[in-house]
Amino acid sequence: MNAINMNLKLQEYEVTSSVPGAFLEVRQVVDISEIKTLKEEWLELEEFNPNTVLFQSWHWCNNFIDFAFGSESLSPIVFTVRKFGELIAILPLCIQTEKTVTILTGLTEPYQQYTDLLVSKNVDLKEIGKALFTEFKNVDVDYIHFGQVRSESALNSILEDNAKVAGERDAAPFVQLTDWDDFESYHKSIKKKTRKNMRNARNRLEKTGELSHVSADGGELLQSVIDRAYEGREAWLERLGITSRAFRRTDFREFLERFKQPDNTGVDVLAMAMAHGGKPMSDQWGFVYRGRYYAFMATWHEDYEASSPGKLHLSEVIETCYERGVEAADFMLPRSKYKMTWAQNAAPVCDYVFPLSAKGWVFTNIWLDFLRPLAKKALQAMPTGLRSTLMGAIIGLLKRGK
Repeated sequence: MNAINMNLKLQEYEVTSSVPGAFLEVRQVVDISEIKTLKEEWLELEEFNPNTVLFQSWHWCNNFIDFAFGSESLSPIVFTVRKFGELIAILPLCIQTEKTVTILTGLTEPYQQYTDLLVSKNVDLKEIGKALFTEFKNVDVDYIHFGQVRSESALNSILEDNAKVAGERDAAPFVQLTDWDDFESYHKSIKKKTRKNMRNARNRLEKTGELSHVSADGGELLQSVIDRAYEGREAWLERLGITSRAFRRTDFREFLERFKQPDNTGVDVLAMAMAHGGKPMSDQWGFVYRGRYYAFMATWHEDYEASSPGKLHLSEVIETCYERGVEAADFMLPRSKYKMTWAQNAAPVCDYVFPLSAKGWVFTNIWLDFLRPLAKKALQAMPTGLRSTLMGAIIGLLKRGK
């Protein structure tokens, strides 16, 4: 198996420290076998923390470690915080090297969608934050990057006063399905004009072919949807001349292949497909964890662009979630217009950085805050064709360099 190539810097030490007067012990667990021994305590923390998200769960993180196991590119650092010996917090991170800087970031970046801290009930987050930031300074990296931190999360509570926001703020649309008794009640809460527009779009399509929708948590449909979503998203990025950190990785698709057999990962998967006259029109798949559906990847056939396939499909996705007893549908970043057609709420999300070296300070304050936004603005101002050609060449060079 080709392990994931993330150009990571190996971490060869383990540090244990105590915060005087706080009775907290913070530890960097870097050995894979020792990380595995945390399983039961990790799962217990998930149960205690009602806001645990999929991407810091034991099964998601363990699946990634198994995928990359045996490669020198895997360099995890799982921070554990104990009080009087009891595990009260876990923060799964890793070291990555990009260009000339080393970064402490989320364990499964760039494949995770949120970064968060697992904590037990009735803990002092300020106390934990102080302990963690003291320990971060013992890690030999240029800066820390926490990607896609939700405003209501435990991690955000300790970052607001200790780290700076990097890049643009965004929001993750979601539907709290338990706010309505059933799909019919939810559907009636949507603006009348929106419902009319969607009904008219469906009627136009049904004049030339039957609209159908199917879902599955395994089998051939799941495998087909994963394939079509990846290929469709990759083609869409290429057409627009934009890029994605995950798609720049040479083995992103190999990582996704694992979820075609979800029983082997411990992560529940849900795939949904909408067809017109038997022809695939829109696909979406994601993960179900603790009653929440995480929409991981979606695509639609460009022949149907004028019919708003994404909007039409989201209605079916939400209805399927109701049918399967899901409590919330999280459409994640970005806050796209088509998502907000059906989602009445969006959780504020942002990235945080914290420099730990002079090089890290220069990179976060000059490149991330100043030069990168200028480069992005210049790229977006280019004609789509030119931007697509330029980005294709750059991505090709980056992949060959890995």
